[in-house]
Amino acid sequence: MSKFSAALPSAPAVGVPLAVGRSLFYLIFAGVAWGTAGAAASLVFQASDLGPLALSFWRCAGGLVLLLGALAWRGRRSRRASVGGTARGSAEPRRRRVLRILATGIGLTLFQSAYFAAVQATGLAVGTVVTLGAGPVLIAVGARLTMGERLGRGGVIAITGALAGLVVLVLGGEGGSLTHLTL
Repeated sequence: MSKFSAALPSAPAVGVPLAVGRSLFYLIFAGVAWGTAGAAASLVFQASDLGPLALSFWRCAGGLVLLLGALAWRGRRSRRASVGGTARGSAEPRRRRVLRILATGIGLTLFQSAYFAAVQATGLAVGTVVTLGAGPVLIAVGARLTMGERLGRGGVIAITGALAGLVVLVLGGEGGSLTHLTL
């Protein structure tokens, strides 16, 4: 093993926690990928005739190709690692797992398409701020509906504040400007 191969991320074994460094690498990579999506979409909208749905389609198609490649690579590595050829069992039934993966994929595709449409219609800054504000609200509602989680008093206050801020952003139609800043 070379000194460079130790720095590259690899698929973790089942039940083995990721190293802190590798976890941070994944978080940084995900943050950069998410954080640049709106800016890249804004540039694509200016330079081409692609709309939000077409951009989402091509982005998801590219992601599918990357995921299939990673799956093939991971499968090849795990076949080499398993000497006895024992298959890893899954606690979750196959049908339920496939439905969960499809629901997640559809949800992420809808989110991405709506985000790109917001960026195209309102601009990068407003689209991103509304998305950031709506995220916790949608997560709280989804957690309540799918897992039965209850919001405490602090959660209700936070959701109310987030909704009020989103209403101001969406309905506040007048432009503002910063003319003088004193520190």
